[in-house]
Amino acid sequence: MIARAGLDLVFFTSSPLGIEAAAALVGLPEVRSLHLITTSLPRPRSPVERLLKTWRYYGPAGLLASVRSRLPMAPAAPSLADLAARVIPAAVHFHYADLHSADCLDHIRRLRPDLGIVFACYRLQRNLFEIPRLGTLNLHLGKAPDFRGSSPGFYELLAGVPEIGVTVHWVDDDLDTGPIVRQRTFPLDTAPPGDPIRYLSALQRTVLVPAGAALLADAVRGEAYGESVLLPQPAGGGRPHRRATWAQQRMLRRIVAARRAG
Repeated sequence: MIARAGLDLVFFTSSPLGIEAAAALVGLPEVRSLHLITTSLPRPRSPVERLLKTWRYYGPAGLLASVRSRLPMAPAAPSLADLAARVIPAAVHFHYADLHSADCLDHIRRLRPDLGIVFACYRLQRNLFEIPRLGTLNLHLGKAPDFRGSSPGFYELLAGVPEIGVTVHWVDDDLDTGPIVRQRTFPLDTAPPGDPIRYLSALQRTVLVPAGAALLADAVRGEAYGESVLLPQPAGGGRPHRRATWAQQRMLRRIVAARRAG
């Protein structure tokens, strides 16, 4: 099978995890160029909203850490630009505060990309994800359609499901509902030792993200050779999950402790 001409990719992310995944695509012979477009997650509109949000998702310890991180002696986190320059120097990097701004949309149109990729970012609107000639692929750390949405592995562990998935699918108007291109599953310990939240964080970092990057690379190769196989998701599949709150995390810890005791 002969590959099409090398693909020009545009990769959207708001996280260091996205830069890690993009690095797996730069060296592919099927990729001619990769433009990395980073953005920032929406910020709270006021200090009070920021404190309430921190409390909701991180609890007292997270609130204290947030206050400490704003002190003058706290080390600054590396920027996405610095990380991108170090991890994937071959990629062309741009940052936009809003991916759906007129400036960003005009820029993407001028690039005339063949394929879009999105990972660890907010939800893209049709006026953006339809710009690439072939469409836009999303890397989702979850097994669609059963586990759509946020908090990889959390709701699987909460339900006692003994596996977790990684899915590459086409982006459409809804959340994680587009046709599936690649999918893989891994074992999930339903009663892990220690803190289950830390267990999930380590699983994401050491298993899901590397495996997802490899699936993305395989999906890009498939597009380059015209070998994509689409698996439509059933209508009315699993409802999308929201980001797990601090209260839900406490509940998960109690449930996992009870499983270990039982």
